[in-house]
Amino acid sequence: MHIHLIQFKVLHRRPFDLERFQQDGYIQYTGPPIEPEAHEKGWKDTVRADVGMVTSVMMKFTENPGEYVWHCHILEHEDYDMMRPMRVIERD
Repeated sequence: MHIHLIQFKVLHRRPFDLERFQQDGYIQYTGPPIEPEAHEKGWKDTVRADVGMVTSVMMKFTENPGEYVWHCHILEHEDYDMMRPMRVIERD
């Protein structure tokens, strides 16, 4: 996955019951968080998103609230709704 205009750090990946999620949209974790690999540590703009895993990332938006986009870099996936908007708003 790629997030436009911002860098992030990979926090961890965590396995979940994909079959249940496909049935009712509920994320039921099936194991503990897994630390990122050595080459994934540090600031990134792209991360591998494995099937059956929730990938958690951390970003810091100190300026420029507004519209951002995140998407898969596999073009066929972008065509099937794997390009999504994300709105960053100012804190009240």
